Amino acid sequence: MIRKIDIERRWLIAALAFGCFYSALALRLAFRLPNLVQEDARQHVFWMRRFIDPTLFPNDLIADYFQAVAPAGYKFIYWILAKLGIDPLLVSKLLPAAIGVLTAYFAFKLFMQLTANSRGAFFASLLLCQLIWAKDDVISATPRAFVCPLFLAFLLFLLQRRLVLCLLMLALEGLIYPQAAFVSAGVLALQLIKWQGPSLQISRDRAAYVFFIAGLLVLGAVLIPFASSISPYGPVITRHEAMALPEFYRHGRSEFFVRGFEFWSEAPRSGLFPNGMPQHIFTLALVALVLSALRRNKFPLGLLFQVALAAVGMWTAAHLLLFRLHLPARYSQWVFQILFVMAAAMAIAVIWDEAEQWREKLREKNRVIAARIVLVLLLAGSAVLVVYPHLKSRFPNESYVQERPKPLYEFLRRQPKDCVIAAVKKPANLIPVFAQRAVFVNSEYAIPYHQAYYRIIRKRGQELVQALYSSQPEDLRSFIHENHIDLIVMGHGDAVSAQYLKKLRWFRDIAPVREINERIEQGAPPALADLVERCKIWEDKTNIVLDAHLISQNLRPNEPTP
Repeated sequence: MIRKIDIERRWLIAALAFGCFYSALALRLAFRLPNLVQEDARQHVFWMRRFIDPTLFPNDLIADYFQAVAPAGYKFIYWILAKLGIDPLLVSKLLPAAIGVLTAYFAFKLFMQLTANSRGAFFASLLLCQLIWAKDDVISATPRAFVCPLFLAFLLFLLQRRLVLCLLMLALEGLIYPQAAFVSAGVLALQLIKWQGPSLQISRDRAAYVFFIAGLLVLGAVLIPFASSISPYGPVITRHEAMALPEFYRHGRSEFFVRGFEFWSEAPRSGLFPNGMPQHIFTLALVALVLSALRRNKFPLGLLFQVALAAVGMWTAAHLLLFRLHLPARYSQWVFQILFVMAAAMAIAVIWDEAEQWREKLREKNRVIAARIVLVLLLAGSAVLVVYPHLKSRFPNESYVQERPKPLYEFLRRQPKDCVIAAVKKPANLIPVFAQRAVFVNSEYAIPYHQAYYRIIRKRGQELVQALYSSQPEDLRSFIHENHIDLIVMGHGDAVSAQYLKKLRWFRDIAPVREINERIEQGAPPALADLVERCKIWEDKTNIVLDAHLISQNLRPNEPTP
């Protein structure tokens, strides 16, 4: 007879096999073409090339800001690998694969700790891996990519009452993704409350107090330095100030204030629950709740209930203190993703166990065909769960951006390291990561939560648009000199029309695009229009690079438009 430990090992191997398979699919996406970068990684990784070449991005506000707001543990991972000679962009492609396998392992182990059902643990691991690869969290290799394995490990060690490892996971959460650390601290606090019969009572478990007090000390030790590192870019924007900016509304750069129930339910930045949750997982989770209510103690939901309460509590606090605790959804959506999967796996485990007992009874009654039908139905249902994500056209999540146009970035990379590039076109969003040169401003890095940073960035965006499309030569000349602009990147025809700006969601929110176009149509073309041919130093079919110094030389103070 196969021992129970051997059965568990086989299911664990199967779970890890799927975890490795999904990671392999992600690696194939990351390396299917040369010079790819994940959409969110371009924000968080470009400045890390300073670890290899400290002379990059000198006096660059954007690089300095993203370096300051990156959590210390997240920076350390890239720093240590950079010191080993691994480019940060390459690291951002490799890390998700390792994170995926760790998630598969800890999901399996946590479920086993909760129920000791190896088949259910396999499905918990499988379903969670499918969810994380269907979204762009893990594949981004940004701080939020680490949240699942860290939080799963924290819960596992908490259940096992392994204090040192539990506190280590809490510290890593604080160093990599602080929002997870707050939720974990909430779980430790709820451990002090016990449900005794019809009432709540304060726990008398000494270990619970040790975990809680030690957890608070660890949390303070790792978060206070982080708070001080971003203080130069504060204060954090308030709810009232955010409501006055179009960037925070529907289709804005940082869309937050959406109308209706969606704002509270599943909006990406404000909602309580994860958006896009597959219906079969949600349904199975509800089945688990119903079975738990009908058959008490069938599911060990105590810890999961505490986790849900901690997440809801932090989500509520983040709404009440908007935006001082950053975005509310960062405290809840990933938590409920884990909870839904764990509950769904519990339902699957019970369904399998009940069906197996039913099959035994059928065989005892010599109803062999009926028993086989039950088995076929079980296997077919399980097969559907396995193949479901592969029926989609984009699995794993395909959110990589290619270095395009490559010749443009190659040209810019040959420019001096201290050059400053002004551009409004979408390729400007990729200049820091592919050309490794500073941009004056662009929409990708216009993050509006810290006012000392965003006020400057927003003003830069407005000044850039005003200078490029002003009919007054002095406006353009002053802009170039005051901001030390070296190069201007434009598209063919952009110098005589601002229509392109209507397609750029951030610039159209901060600049008077309509008024600019009306002025041009009324016969007041931009001063830059007649200087393009004289000042261009590179071009292809879609882009032109202008030498800002040549532009200044061709413009004189108070000179009429050429």
